[in-house]
Amino acid sequence: MINTEGMVAETAAKIYTDLCGREVPHEAAAGQYPQALWDALAENGLPLAWVSEDNGGFGADYDEVFGAIWVSAEAASPVPFAETLIANWLLDRAGVAIPDGASTFALLDGNAASVPFAGTADHVAVYDASKNAIALYKTADASAADGQALSPDSDTRLDFSTATPVASAATNLSRRAVEALILTVRAVQMASAIEAALNLSIAYVSDREQFGRPLSKFQAIQHQLAVAASESAAATMAATQAASALARSADDPEKAWHEAVVAKVQIGHSVEAVTVPFHQVHGAMGYTQEYDLHHYTRRLWAWRDTLGNEHHWSKTLGAELAVTSPDQIWKGVTTGAWIAS
Repeated sequence: MINTEGMVAETAAKIYTDLCGREVPHEAAAGQYPQALWDALAENGLPLAWVSEDNGGFGADYDEVFGAIWVSAEAASPVPFAETLIANWLLDRAGVAIPDGASTFALLDGNAASVPFAGTADHVAVYDASKNAIALYKTADASAADGQALSPDSDTRLDFSTATPVASAATNLSRRAVEALILTVRAVQMASAIEAALNLSIAYVSDREQFGRPLSKFQAIQHQLAVAASESAAATMAATQAASALARSADDPEKAWHEAVVAKVQIGHSVEAVTVPFHQVHGAMGYTQEYDLHHYTRRLWAWRDTLGNEHHWSKTLGAELAVTSPDQIWKGVTTGAWIAS
């Protein structure tokens, strides 16, 4: 299980409980940004949790911060908390000063990249694997492509070709190290959102009655939610394994890449398996704008595609397995050490 009992996680939980009630994601979707929520997170220093003390943060352990990320996803957080954590981690690893305000991140593909919270973050930390560099841009200086984002978090493709960075620096981070962090963060968020949507569904079918008895008494409903509960448990375990691997490999995040990818694959399949029954057991209510469910399922669908969906990563792992010597396969199945370097 993800540790939600540390100081960072407990502080985040209190802030989200006090300032992110069920109305907040709805108001944010309508264009009312929850500035008080972000201000409380920033005043407590939480976006700087992974930043070293020398750069103004407090260098918290990975596993403790993952607990805060869990509670943010559980609350359907409409502010870029996890994204700022990732951006500040990138900047800190490159020795770039951390800017004030909310930030987001991007992995450059040519001159452009898909950027979450592009509409609300002040800055974006851009990782360019071709130059082994990290650059900090003002989000407003990049040009946005047209198109409506699936996620409520305004995931937008930005072009940086004409933008001038505020700062930039070389980095020794490999692309796999960056992917390991991002994929693990998304895995934790997805597992949390699945569990929150499951609890929402259980509460609904327990309260809603049809033909004189609660929906939860119908065998078909019980079967759907039993399958969803097993997928939720699998997602949580996969996210926990990835988070633990990253915590063990704090000095070299690339070592946690395989666990992060496996978690992304597993949870990507879980997303497909749970979102349909979640909406189905809610009936027509599950498809309405005013109900809470879509704040979780839309994010799940968007996070599933982060850096590639489960099919992309399955092919990547399969290609590496194909060149692994046969005598290493069983060792890999039991220890995770089967991938060829």
